[in-house]
This record gives sequence, C-alpha cells and structure tokens, in this order.
Amino acid sequence: MKLLWLNANPNPNPGGTELHSIDFINNIEKYYPDIILYKAVAKGSFVDKNTSDKNKYYITLKSEFSPINTIKLISLAKKLNPDFIVGNNGNEYINTFLAGKVSRAKIILFRHMLNYQPFFNKKFILPNVDKIFAVSQASKQRLLKDGIPQEKIVVLPNFIDEEKFYYNPIEKEEIRKKLNITSEEKVITFIGKVNRGKGVFDYVEVCKKLNESFGNLRFLIIGDGTDFNQVVEKFKEYGLYEKLITTGNTTQPHKYLKASDVVMVLSKGEESFGRTVVEGFAVKSLVVVYDVENLKYLVEDYKSGLIAKKDNVDEVVDKVKNVLSDKELYQKITQNAYNEFLEKYTKEKVLSKFVNELKRV
Repeated sequence: MKLLWLNANPNPNPGGTELHSIDFINNIEKYYPDIILYKAVAKGSFVDKNTSDKNKYYITLKSEFSPINTIKLISLAKKLNPDFIVGNNGNEYINTFLAGKVSRAKIILFRHMLNYQPFFNKKFILPNVDKIFAVSQASKQRLLKDGIPQEKIVVLPNFIDEEKFYYNPIEKEEIRKKLNITSEEKVITFIGKVNRGKGVFDYVEVCKKLNESFGNLRFLIIGDGTDFNQVVEKFKEYGLYEKLITTGNTTQPHKYLKASDVVMVLSKGEESFGRTVVEGFAVKSLVVVYDVENLKYLVEDYKSGLIAKKDNVDEVVDKVKNVLSDKELYQKITQNAYNEFLEKYTKEKVLSKFVNELKRV
C-alpha cells in the first residue's frame, strides 16, 4: 500500500492538524513497514521538523488557492502513483482532491473542526472523496448537517500516547508524595488553557463548594493562560490558596495528571475532540464534563464519568459529592473509563482501524 500524506502549511507553530499528522506519520512508519508512506510538507514547518526525512517532499500550500504549488503537488502525485492521498487540513481539501483525481489515487480526508464547510467544499469536494475520517461524533454530526453522505464518514478519534498517559498506582503515589499530597487527600484537577472559555472559573466555584463538604481536598491546575492570576486570587479570596498546586506551562502535563482523583473539563464552547477527557480516562480519574459537543459524546453519565448541564456548577458539585462519597461507585466509574481508553483510544486501536478502513475503500 502506498500512501501520500499531505500537510503542507508552512506555519512553524503547532496546531491540532499538525500534531495529528506527526502522530500518524511517525507511528505508521514505525509500526507498519509494509506501508510506503510519502510525505508532502512545507520546508521548515512544524511537521517537517518533527518527522523523518524518509520519502519526504517539500511543497508549500499557504491556502487553497495556490495554483503553482497545487500543480507541483499534482505532478508529485502522478510521479509517486500512490494508492491513497490523505488531506489532513481543511485548507488543503481542494488541493488534495485535485491531486487525487488527476493521479487516480483514492482521496481520504480528515475532519477535525466543527465549523460548517464553505459552499464549494460541501457541494463539490466532500461528497466526491472516497472516505472522510471524522475525529469525533460531533465532527461527524456537523458533516451530516452539511449534507455529506453517511457512508462516506468514519469516526476515527485521536489516539492518546499511552507511553505518557497511563495508570500505575505506585507511580501515582510517588508523584503525589513529590507534590506533598497525602494518600487520604482527593485531588481535583483542571488541565489546559487557564481561561474563562475553558470553564476555569466554574472549576474554582466547584472547588469552593466541594471544600465545604470534604476537608481532605487538594486543588491542582495544570497549565497557564490569560486568567491564571485571577484564578489564583480567587483561591486566596476563598481561603483555599494553601490547598492549591499550580504547574504553570509544562512540557510534562501527564506526570502531574497522574496525581489526580477528579478531572474537571468544563469547557463553555464546543470541543472538536476533547483530548483531556480521554487523558483523564487513561490515568483512571473521575472525569466531569459539561454537555457540550464533543464532550457529551465521550462520557456516559455515571458510567464512564459525569455530565452536567453547561454553567450548572451546583449540578457538578452534587454529582461529584455523590461519587466521592461512594468508594465502590468511584472505582466502578473510573475502571469503566480506563477500559474505554484501552478499547478505543490507544495508538494500536486507532491506527489499526485506520489501516483496515483504507483496505475496505
């Protein structure tokens, strides 16, 4: 099988599609030696710097309307004669489509975002490709609303790096000791961008209310953001600063996350996937989300986590109190979540599904 993977945006800073491309490219090369993988990337881009030089070709696509470089891509596709050409960036769908049609390769697209497609794409491009991998149920639902035939769409989630995110009770205790957290204390965690849109102020209010019922709580904020200082001031105002642990920007969020007992993912807006939910599953913590897309599709209430209505802090508090007060229920939910991670979100599961779907096309 020959595969031409396109991610040719010259942006040196990583976005979701760039990280996704790097994950897939590096792991296909590592675990699938029978697949000949060609890479079309922009020289000096983040994808270029984080992938091997094997079968790499340089093409820059700053936008869909890059006629000269699109012609170069078409010439490259005709020369390589791949079985599949993969477009992983919405701004490169037209380029991918043209190169695939001219070279007679099967056309595969990934859909990450939840915005509606431009008229030309939804009318002429997406209905005429061979397969679209939606990274979430929410992404699939948005494609269906755009009129894309259901048979064209397969949900293929992002995989989580299980070499970093995993459950190990001994390692969990070691990390907690380094953070001066006792075995009796419960750690309530926020991870991600520390800003209002991610629900960090709701997290603060939840912590305040839970602290009124439980005396053995610690609060952990993994990350940084525009509202970080305000959040810290709120903890001081509520007399909870001594119970707060913050990491600031960190390249090792997985190490801190393993100390958690409860992970709050209270985003106010839509999430195209919801990686922190699955990372919470992977470290065997109780994950709590608001009922927004795609978070509401990742969690089953009282089965693999907890779901509350958006902005309803009291509902979050009541549900967390119920579970923390019932050790057996807590263990059942977190084990279910961990099983969900192993069944759906590991590298092996996702890549295997991807390759098998290609074989079916």
